[in-house]
Amino acid sequence: MSIKFKKLTLAETLSLFSLILFLLISLLNTTFYARYISGAIYNVAILTSVFLLIVKELINNKFDFQKAISLLGVIIVYALVGSVTGFLSTLAISIIFIFSLRDISFKYVARTSFYISLFTLIFVVLSSQIGLISNYVEFSEGRIRHYLGFRYSLFPSTVMLNIIASSFFLAQDKVSYKRLFFLLLSTIWIFYQTDSRLTFISSLLLLGINLVVKWYPSILKSSRLLLKTFKLTYIVNAFLSYLIAKMYLSFSSPFLNELSKNINQFLGGRIYYANRSLNIYGYNLFGQKINWIGNGLDINGQRGLSEYLYVDNLYIQILQRYGLFVLVILLLIFTLTLHYLLKQKQYVLSLILIILSFHAMIDDLIINLHYNIFLILIGTLMNQNQSAFEENLQLDNGEK
Repeated sequence: MSIKFKKLTLAETLSLFSLILFLLISLLNTTFYARYISGAIYNVAILTSVFLLIVKELINNKFDFQKAISLLGVIIVYALVGSVTGFLSTLAISIIFIFSLRDISFKYVARTSFYISLFTLIFVVLSSQIGLISNYVEFSEGRIRHYLGFRYSLFPSTVMLNIIASSFFLAQDKVSYKRLFFLLLSTIWIFYQTDSRLTFISSLLLLGINLVVKWYPSILKSSRLLLKTFKLTYIVNAFLSYLIAKMYLSFSSPFLNELSKNINQFLGGRIYYANRSLNIYGYNLFGQKINWIGNGLDINGQRGLSEYLYVDNLYIQILQRYGLFVLVILLLIFTLTLHYLLKQKQYVLSLILIILSFHAMIDDLIINLHYNIFLILIGTLMNQNQSAFEENLQLDNGEK
């Protein structure tokens, strides 16, 4: 089955070129190639990508009330996030991309992310294997973890998760066994090298569902009522995350305490560290600067000497670092986006967002656009031409 191409408009060309530049510089900055990317090079690349988006907005959109309201909301969230992470940080700039790519075909966006992520992952891993950059090896509590050229062992597995999710959306029931086999082998090999158990489980889940969808193309449509029961999954998972972390080993029931202890052990201590962080820093309305200490390395391969304390739960991290206001806004936006996709019968996209809502309970990395291209879907709520966006989401023949 052939892949159909159509001539890109100037706005689409500018947007996708900007996205390519942003994804490349963001992904490479998480690897040991970061030592060759000076602050000036990074800043120029980021500013260039933003400039291209501004040009795209000027030539492609008329300024009206709806756009003004959306832009105001984006500016507020950008200011709050930028005040904590830096206004040129990948997270802050991701907010600009979500706004600007709202009227660009998500097929093009996902396809761009798929190939850039795949190329970068292969390039970095091969570079680490032939000695161009370091392949850091961590020995901890009986675990051997190869970083594969990245500055933390979870980075390559999370890139792989994004590749698998993008492939699922693009190919759906038309996916080839060859592609599934390649993705499965790659996932297993990365897991064997990095020992990233939880991300490995999420990746296998997506691959397994993609295989089932290939065998039974109508299964998601038949399961639409089940999918709709997860409309509030982001809100529910955020509440459960806070409740479980805050009440860790403090439940009145010995059974619940023992259960939470066992779950914490399975999750690699994530609940314990979230509980400790909440007790130390608490949270406020507009966030605070918190210097969590994780296992990530700097560009020279050095790890911080301070005591480890890092929050992997995305919901709690947003609550503490960016504040209750930003968390509530994001939860509402994700919930409305999921509701819209279910309403438009975009069941594959809906399922991916649902799975990511659970994955967010154990992995904060997916708040970054270079690890989770599906953040762009938030822009559906700001798109002025809903009929055009609905057409953009349709997959005529799938991809091989």
